[in-house]
Amino acid sequence: MFGFLKKSPPANQPDADQQDHLAELSREKITELENKLAIDPRNGETQKQLMLEYNRALTLFAKSRHYRNEIDALFVKIDELRNVIRQSI
Repeated sequence: MFGFLKKSPPANQPDADQQDHLAELSREKITELENKLAIDPRNGETQKQLMLEYNRALTLFAKSRHYRNEIDALFVKIDELRNVIRQSI
């Protein structure tokens, strides 16, 4: 009766190497955006992009064995970015 509520597994799940690669790409994007934000901390568009990338990275890092230990640091960065956003409003 409630079969429609069950999630079916995705047809194409990336393997561990692909997960690591996706996590590495996300980390590079984060580094790039953090550097842009360091130059101009009040840039709202960069702040938005960085927050979105942080949220994407959480999922990718959790699935990657090599980056899983960086999740705590990522939460700290998210909190710091929220503080920067609050100050710029």
